[in-house]
Amino acid sequence: MNESAVEALTKPQSRRAFLAAGALGGATALLAGCGVAATASPTQSRGNASLYLTIATPDMLGTDDMPAYLPAFPTIPAHTRARVEIVNFDDATPLTGALEQFAKVKGTVGGSIQVEALDEKNPNAITASQTVTALDPQNVSHTFTVAKLGINIPVAAKARTIFEIQTGAPGVYDWRCNDPCGQGNGGWGGAMAAAGYMMGKLTLE
Repeated sequence: MNESAVEALTKPQSRRAFLAAGALGGATALLAGCGVAATASPTQSRGNASLYLTIATPDMLGTDDMPAYLPAFPTIPAHTRARVEIVNFDDATPLTGALEQFAKVKGTVGGSIQVEALDEKNPNAITASQTVTALDPQNVSHTFTVAKLGINIPVAAKARTIFEIQTGAPGVYDWRCNDPCGQGNGGWGGAMAAAGYMMGKLTLE
């Protein structure tokens, strides 16, 4: 994420104004372009893609009182290997009981994720990283779960999470956070029940 994107996220402004500025419209800081092989067929790998997601806190979003994934409705190519980077500025919401299953990584290339502690003053700074197949449930902040694609990514608090996925057939797939970080109803209300916050759609095309 470049400095202009960080500055935009940290200014006190409404979520609607920020999204209108381009977060869901293909801003290069949040959804990078991809290289596509000109000779690829629809059933073969089409090169590499990159997807950048930010989990912004209510303070960063201005008037909102709920954290949100930005963008919440990304598009990447089908039949390709995609590098995904999630920059999370939010605190932990520990997973408990049956929800601890979502602390395990599923659906990534190699079955693992790379986790780097976030330098909040300089999110672009390179910090020490760990390659893991699961997180301590107490350290999980959110998840990025695409059930129909068999993907579950536990996202550590105040960290950068990097992984690769191999996308399949074109389609629109629901994603959601399975860590109850919302309001009321055991944490399943608020952002957890609102499209564009802790749930959205991933389009493969």
